[in-house]
Amino acid sequence: MSVFVNYGGPKLDKKQRQLVRSQAMVSVRGQQKLARAANAHRRGTPRVDLFHEHFPIWESPKSNLVPGVITPNRLAPAIPTPNMTDSSEDSEDLAAMVLAKTPRANTGRKRAAAGAATALQAVSSRAHHDVAAAPSNIRDMCGPPPLSTHSTGVSSRTFQDYLSRCNSYSSYLDQAFVLVGFKQPSYFRPDMSKSACIYIGWLLTAGVLDAYKGRDEMNYPYYEYRAVSELQKFINGAEQRELHEVVYPVVVLSIFEMVRFSPRAITHFAAVEMFIKSRGGLKKMPVVMQHLVVMGDMLQAVCLDTPLAFNILNPVTSLQIMTVGPFEGQQFRSCPLLICDADEFDLANQYVQPHIHADLPEVLQSAFDSLRCFFKIPSEREWENNAGWQRLGTVDLDQVIDQPRTTSNIPGLFLETCALASRIMRRTLIEGLDGFNDLANKEDVQVIYDHIRFIGLKGWVGLPYIYVWVNLIGFEASDDARTKSYFVAEVVRCAFSYGCYQMEIFHAILANFLSMRNALKERKFARMALTLGDCGFFA
Repeated sequence: MSVFVNYGGPKLDKKQRQLVRSQAMVSVRGQQKLARAANAHRRGTPRVDLFHEHFPIWESPKSNLVPGVITPNRLAPAIPTPNMTDSSEDSEDLAAMVLAKTPRANTGRKRAAAGAATALQAVSSRAHHDVAAAPSNIRDMCGPPPLSTHSTGVSSRTFQDYLSRCNSYSSYLDQAFVLVGFKQPSYFRPDMSKSACIYIGWLLTAGVLDAYKGRDEMNYPYYEYRAVSELQKFINGAEQRELHEVVYPVVVLSIFEMVRFSPRAITHFAAVEMFIKSRGGLKKMPVVMQHLVVMGDMLQAVCLDTPLAFNILNPVTSLQIMTVGPFEGQQFRSCPLLICDADEFDLANQYVQPHIHADLPEVLQSAFDSLRCFFKIPSEREWENNAGWQRLGTVDLDQVIDQPRTTSNIPGLFLETCALASRIMRRTLIEGLDGFNDLANKEDVQVIYDHIRFIGLKGWVGLPYIYVWVNLIGFEASDDARTKSYFVAEVVRCAFSYGCYQMEIFHAILANFLSMRNALKERKFARMALTLGDCGFFA
């Protein structure tokens, strides 16, 4: 462990770290020769450079190793070499604590030298004691690991950091259950028995939470290296493992890469597809793992626009489904991307304040009508088909959005957010924009981003899929990586909390979103082909 940080307690401040560093350096420089002699005498072996053995971070000015704790904000620039064991880290801690208590240089060199010699002799004695008794049974050499190492070989710092992140990420997922009115275990099941799963879990929790916090960058080179290298060792023995054991860490790694829009997610999920199809298919895994794979496949298609591996989009888009209940909790299960069980949007009013009852159903209906007319799906209400889309709406979206509101008016901000998402759909689908990320929608999506972050989940209680709809529209309309990552993180949160318990609904919403986006691309390509034909390119 680092000599500058007591992991079990608060971190030392800058002055304290400088003091420990300066005292250790002053005390040790004049005593290297004495330390080597004392070590050689106690071991009965040729002289050993004990200082460099136990303090590798000061070995040479050219060393690539930097003192300090490996944290998400301070990554190790080099991979630890075999001689940097956790045992030496413990010895390093012991020596540093003693050296920190030695008198300063102005109290006399002799007293400083004596203190340093005592410290180094203690370290040497401890090292000699550790190696003196060789195990009589070779199996004893595989006994309990050093105190600063987890049983998987992961350092205690990384493991404790991972535990802390797991707790934060689990809380982050569990908070989404407030939207549906019931609570179940989330689909995040951390595996602490394998080093590969620990490093990959660290990446997932760091990536999603940093995306939620709005971080500009999500790069963790050290942990990415360790995750991939440990995963490769793990997969080398895949033939002796159950299918779900091999698939789980790779799916989690692909979700991490997906949240930051890395093309490596495609590579990882291609490996998942290969594993599953070569072992007999999804049915060979537990239901929980089937849900994870199917949901991960859909989410990757949403985020990276990849072909589906375990799902099939219906050639004819259906905006209404009949669900198979009963469902836990209290919630409105419909949204502008999907109507469940012939619900009316008036039912959403039971979850909002009375002063927006008049406008909310019309705002949601306007978004649904935009989608319905885009797909040319006739309405079940004949008078709407006869009237035409332009005369359907009884609410002016622009007027709803432009009403002045204070930050204390949470229901009003909620209504404005829904109206903004509805207006983006109308502009894109009906007014003929090439895509959701058109410049005309840029200002609206930024306001949606600000409102969602400000309102929080409690403003959407009882309306889980309206929340998913707004985040999907925000994601598709964004052109900024930080904003897109936030919207994706929220969709992933909903998917792996209550979404996996209501797979039929969640899956249908994502499928309709993908169908809408694919149809938009086809319309855009048709326009381009028509333009090129008019210019004589196809003559």
